Amino acid sequence: MGEHDAVAGSDGYGAPGADRYGGPGAADAPQPDGAVRRDHTPQVSAANRPNARPRKRATMADVARLAGVSQTTVSFVINERPGSGIPEETRQRVLSAVRDLGFQPNRQARNLRTRRTHQLGFHISGEQLDFHNVFAVSFLQPLLREAERRGYHLLVFTAGDDVVERLAELVAGHSVDGFVITDSSIDDPRVRYLAGAGMPFASFGRTETSLPQSWVDVDNAAGIGAMVDHLVAKGHERIAYVGPSRSGYWFTERLEGFRARMKRHGLAVPPSWLVRADAGQAEAAVWRLLRARRRPTAVVTAGDALAVEAIRSVRAAGLEVGRDVAVTGFDGGPLQWLTDPPLTTVRLPFEQAAAVLVERCLREIEEGPTKEPGQFLPTEILVGGSG
Repeated sequence: MGEHDAVAGSDGYGAPGADRYGGPGAADAPQPDGAVRRDHTPQVSAANRPNARPRKRATMADVARLAGVSQTTVSFVINERPGSGIPEETRQRVLSAVRDLGFQPNRQARNLRTRRTHQLGFHISGEQLDFHNVFAVSFLQPLLREAERRGYHLLVFTAGDDVVERLAELVAGHSVDGFVITDSSIDDPRVRYLAGAGMPFASFGRTETSLPQSWVDVDNAAGIGAMVDHLVAKGHERIAYVGPSRSGYWFTERLEGFRARMKRHGLAVPPSWLVRADAGQAEAAVWRLLRARRRPTAVVTAGDALAVEAIRSVRAAGLEVGRDVAVTGFDGGPLQWLTDPPLTTVRLPFEQAAAVLVERCLREIEEGPTKEPGQFLPTEILVGGSG
């Protein structure tokens, strides 16, 4: 008999006449010594009894009473109201009461009261969805965590050819309270539209000076320059550069930062060692560099995905990565740990950027335009075995 077959009987559950739920029949028949009695009587816990009272849902008043504060203070803590001036000790006491009571704010009621969706829009372009582009994934994870920590959900969307039209639809439909923008250009049409619509936003990337300066960014030239310093300190003098052909200002700054720092060290860079190659092309381009009679001993790349291709080229040329030819990246995302040896790279401050952007966006939602200047965040060099 199969595992799920019924025992033969008039009702398909046991001996003839057996009650499925423990009536006279097989369930009550004498059992052999050592046999396990199979009792089908359902066990009803106190919580499942028909007359049992459901546990009362904790209220904000319960939290206030347990924490010894007013309901207004509880509200400020739960909603992370900026500028409330609540001491940290009081805030922790309220949060402890929330956990002890299992209190869950009524999001729908709060949304109706505040006319808020508690959602932030996050636009990802088709280019950012390319598997070679590790920036989007590296930034999306900490952004999701930070938004959740602040009581917000992230509405991630793509837009096809007309991103401004998609933004206008979300604004008109009151689908989000604000936006986080990445991969921005100096005069970004998304930023210009949101500023004109009076919609709160924050951008990972600088904006034109006539637009709101609600951005964070890194000093790309300084980051790549620090990597050149690192390689020179290890004895490298013949250093090549590989960057993409597309013209984002951050890639331009990295190239110019490389040139300037090499010049500061008094090191010449042949024009053929300044390589423009997109994803899928860098491997062949670096291989050609390494086959030349006078080859570089180090290759600085503008992104980790390009560095992965450069590492493959070094191996294809019969050379050892890190010993014969150093290879470095720029991003500091998950690719760093997927190479052998681990990649030496300039790490972008993804977690800090996510925290600052969400904070600035929520402040604009609560208080309106803040007129604050943009903010540069520091990069760091993560040293692996590749350089």
